[in-house]
Amino acid sequence: MTRISNEAARNFLVNYQNLNGCGNLCGRDGVAAYMQKVRCIQFDPLDVVGRNPDLVLQSRVENYRPEMLADLLYKERTLIDAADKMISIIPLEDYPGMKRIRKATVAQLKDILARRKSLAALDLRDEIKAYIRTNGPQAANKMNIGSVVDSGRWGHKKLSSAALDYLYHSGELGISTKLKTRKVYDLSENLFPKEILKARDPFKNEHDFLAWYIKRRIGAVGLVWNKNGGTWLGLYIGEQKLRAEIISELVDAGELLAYQVEGSKEIFYGRKEDAALMGMPAGNNVAQFIAPLDNLIWDRGMIEELFAFKYSWEVYTPAAKRRYGYYVLPVLYKNQFVARFEPEPCRGKTPLRIKNWWWEPDVVVTDEMTDAIKNAFLRFCRYLDVELSEDVFKIFV
Repeated sequence: MTRISNEAARNFLVNYQNLNGCGNLCGRDGVAAYMQKVRCIQFDPLDVVGRNPDLVLQSRVENYRPEMLADLLYKERTLIDAADKMISIIPLEDYPGMKRIRKATVAQLKDILARRKSLAALDLRDEIKAYIRTNGPQAANKMNIGSVVDSGRWGHKKLSSAALDYLYHSGELGISTKLKTRKVYDLSENLFPKEILKARDPFKNEHDFLAWYIKRRIGAVGLVWNKNGGTWLGLYIGEQKLRAEIISELVDAGELLAYQVEGSKEIFYGRKEDAALMGMPAGNNVAQFIAPLDNLIWDRGMIEELFAFKYSWEVYTPAAKRRYGYYVLPVLYKNQFVARFEPEPCRGKTPLRIKNWWWEPDVVVTDEMTDAIKNAFLRFCRYLDVELSEDVFKIFV
């Protein structure tokens, strides 16, 4: 086991996630390169100043624009929407390896349909596939096969919508494109190469799959602990004891390295192939705005432990109980979180405005820091393709 300082751990995470302003990821190729490293970005449909995947990428990829991700997903199709850490974006070449995730997901969906008294949706699968085969890609709101059901607050109101969702998670349908947040479905055979769809499960057994999947999830963050938390959300990997067994085997095999971080009782793990980043500084005068479901802060407890930064996404918190705001973005400066802010929803060409700004306790604000934050706002506006409201800089100076 290697002992490292708290600062070394923070530097590693900032450098691994390309949040250091080095600029080695740029444009469409930068998006592709980042996805090859982390293999997973969590998707969320809320759009205040961009959706979660766009917010993740704008902080890492120079000159990023949302259409770059859309092209990789729905034109080049080198990326795919899929269940992973909840609903995510992953590289297409991971599709064969995710066979067990798809199987477990549809088993879970079948249980949900049973509870919602909507199992009749499964009887529509062949009819829906035939309809799409004849009529082309379809959005759920345009398809009215089967009856309307009362499946509760969160359930589908149409059996056809439930069937589409089931077929999508089984891999029989894919997303042809999205109209804002609305999925347009097509047969997977029309979207993806046959060799990908027909490829066998590459793992001999569940143990081999778990070794791959756990190491892959670690690579999505860079450095993790084995406590239950956001990093380990998803099917197969929620059991801490099972993870500990697989992680121990991967450490013994030399595929993972174990780190004891100064000031923490927990053991942290990183992939051996990333070890060269350990010990590198992250001292560039750069600030970044971090997405609410950013890979870096998947595990809120781990971030509080390493960065002394407590963050809660208050979107689903009643307004009266929010400490900060509805959609609040953390501000990373060098290797520390120094502030957070709530932007006004950005629509069309309306200039970016800020509702509130909060400095973290004990932060010493310097001219160097405010210059970096101003530059971050300018980059952020280029990503959004809007002007910056003249009063933005006044709110935090």
